Amino acid sequence: MPDTDLGKNEKGQKVLVSCHMVARALAHFFPVKCKDGTFGKSHGYSWDHSWLVTKKGLTIDAYPVGVIGGPILIDTRYMTPWYRLYKEERLPKLESEFFLKNIEKVTEVVRQTIETLGIEIPTKQ
Repeated sequence: MPDTDLGKNEKGQKVLVSCHMVARALAHFFPVKCKDGTFGKSHGYSWDHSWLVTKKGLTIDAYPVGVIGGPILIDTRYMTPWYRLYKEERLPKLESEFFLKNIEKVTEVVRQTIETLGIEIPTKQ
């Protein structure tokens, strides 16, 4: 996926593509569900995060926290080392009009990338 210009936020800072945007854009085209919540818990701190879940319950982390590269496919259904790292919860910051407009932009870039790569998009059921 090429760099995407999302403009600047209310503080004048460049808006970066986030895991929240990428997960929603991919869920628009593929038969997966986008989940929001937190990742990890270290010294009382966790990171807001979004990921995808397949029909069989496997986790696809399209933009993994602290990882160079991605996506990764992991099993978070049972007692694996990953089981407790992904916790679903509502993230109110993902409901702003500004954020929703940026999702549209990222979704369009993902669509163009899919077409450029010649990837066949499965029919969502």
